[in-house]
Amino acid sequence: MLRWFLGSLLALFVLLCTAITGGWFWIQHKDFAALASAKLSKSLHRNVHIGHLHIHPGKWITVDGEDLHIANIPGGSRPDIITAGTIHVKLRLMSLLHGPIETRDVIVDHFSGLFERTSERIPNWRFVPFEDLKRPRPVKASEEKPDLHDFPGLRNLTLKNSDVTYRSTKGASYQVTMTQVSFQSKDDASPVKMSFQGGYNGTGITLDASMQSFDALRRVPDPYKATTHITSGDLTLNFNGTLTDPLNFDGVKGDVALSTPTSAPVFALAGLSGTHPALPLSLKGTFSHAGDNWHFTHASGALKDSQINDGTFDLEEGGSGTPDIINTDLTFGHVDLNSLTKAFSSGNSSGQTDLPLVAPAKPDPVLHVKLAAEDVLYNALTFSKLKFNASQTPGKINVSTLTLGYLGANLQANGQIEGDGNRSRINASIALSHGDIDRLRRTAGLAPIPVKGSLSIRIIAKATNVSTLNEATRKADLVAAVSMEKGEIAREIVETASMDLRLLVRHAKGTTPIICMLGVLDMHQGIGTIAPLRIRTNAGIIAAKADVDLNRRWLDLVFASRPFSTSFFALDIPVRVSGRFDNPDLSLARWSKRGRGLLADSNELTVLPPALRSFAASNRCARPTK
Repeated sequence: MLRWFLGSLLALFVLLCTAITGGWFWIQHKDFAALASAKLSKSLHRNVHIGHLHIHPGKWITVDGEDLHIANIPGGSRPDIITAGTIHVKLRLMSLLHGPIETRDVIVDHFSGLFERTSERIPNWRFVPFEDLKRPRPVKASEEKPDLHDFPGLRNLTLKNSDVTYRSTKGASYQVTMTQVSFQSKDDASPVKMSFQGGYNGTGITLDASMQSFDALRRVPDPYKATTHITSGDLTLNFNGTLTDPLNFDGVKGDVALSTPTSAPVFALAGLSGTHPALPLSLKGTFSHAGDNWHFTHASGALKDSQINDGTFDLEEGGSGTPDIINTDLTFGHVDLNSLTKAFSSGNSSGQTDLPLVAPAKPDPVLHVKLAAEDVLYNALTFSKLKFNASQTPGKINVSTLTLGYLGANLQANGQIEGDGNRSRINASIALSHGDIDRLRRTAGLAPIPVKGSLSIRIIAKATNVSTLNEATRKADLVAAVSMEKGEIAREIVETASMDLRLLVRHAKGTTPIICMLGVLDMHQGIGTIAPLRIRTNAGIIAAKADVDLNRRWLDLVFASRPFSTSFFALDIPVRVSGRFDNPDLSLARWSKRGRGLLADSNELTVLPPALRSFAASNRCARPTK
């Protein structure tokens, strides 16, 4: 009986060993491709094809797959969303029983992924029944957090000769090529090292990253630390911070530093390779990304010759059919618009610097901009203490604030740009104060004038059918009121204007205070009339009228003293000044028909827009002279 029992036990053991050996042999030679294809097709709701799939049992189970194809959705731009040439992976047997799964020696070759939206904006990356793809995706609850507690451990992973492409609804493609990508870690408690060699849309990129362990990754949304170093040509980009949803690059916050002496890689990554001259750029600050918001703050650095002292950049991604919204608040030191516009115009601009004034009917992104700068160079003009605030709406740009200093004067302006196709309509209100008349005269190229003092100017301007700042300046129609409350004029000019007989026996010396001065300018595309132009002093009152042509730099001025305001010896004969700004001729007004016509109008007051009436009315010279 015992012998029979031992024999049966031995036979059972031999049979079991034979079954295990046979099963082991069968598994190693069995091709599981058809079985796996059917299972994956059912779970992914897509047709899945696997050419070959072999499993080799052991303490570390080896899986080898070839020729993987996962079908795209109907309407996709290519048959498959995902393909892979070969996949090799080893799985630790015991980790399959209690998890998380532990892997090593993972090698993926010739992987290709295409993620796109069809013309109906249906995404292909959601693996649900096709009918469900057409329905809006449920809104993700704000309290929903990433769950990576079962994320597999990777001892080493290599991805080579691969690519991932995103294709937009409009057909634009953005491709990341992966020549060689690797992840390395000793165990789940050790730091993870990553290296990337590849490119973006044909521009080469290398990346090296050091991250916390997989144990730390499984604890997200606790902040997961990572540092990265990216290079592309002469571009370097460093990041040191944390992520709360690393797989979706979300919950990101950290310090960023970027530097490039030419910006060539930046333009190349934007699809503008070889189109711009060298544009040195350095930038550092704090970057964050959460949901639809991208935020960059405490920004500082330099863009070519322009210094960035501080700044904030905020992008809010728009939903389906709505534009992105960008808010910027930047503070510069020196800004050279001449060099910047030349660089951003592909280096082809050889004429004057010019700025576009176009308001798109459907802006995307929508911009809200705040700028400040210590000084700004624009063509030959240098401005100081710039402050600029503008916001964009469909078909309009509202400039609520524009303040700057010029030649010691303060300028304040506001206005609106209204789009009309590729052209625009401009309306603006401008105020200038503390403008030194002699400094402004020299800048305008006028001959010396014997008047000193500080001007205040109010301007209402409009321009139509324009597309740039310089064009708007040339074509603008404007009405301006010019005032001076304190100043002085050479006494000789007052007596000359009145034809004082005492000039025959003596030469008037010194100056006389200006009690008030008022001029009103009405100009159309650089050609205008100043009427009236009045100067009141203790020695007399001068009334004048002038025609001005800024395009020809030509002036035709008649001035005369008012008889009631001058001395007994004054003849009060009008004087005419006519010619180029820098070299006018002097004559008696009544000897010229043109001069007599100007003189006849010199005491009229131009009808002012409501916005200028109160400004002019407060000036004592607004009252007509006799």
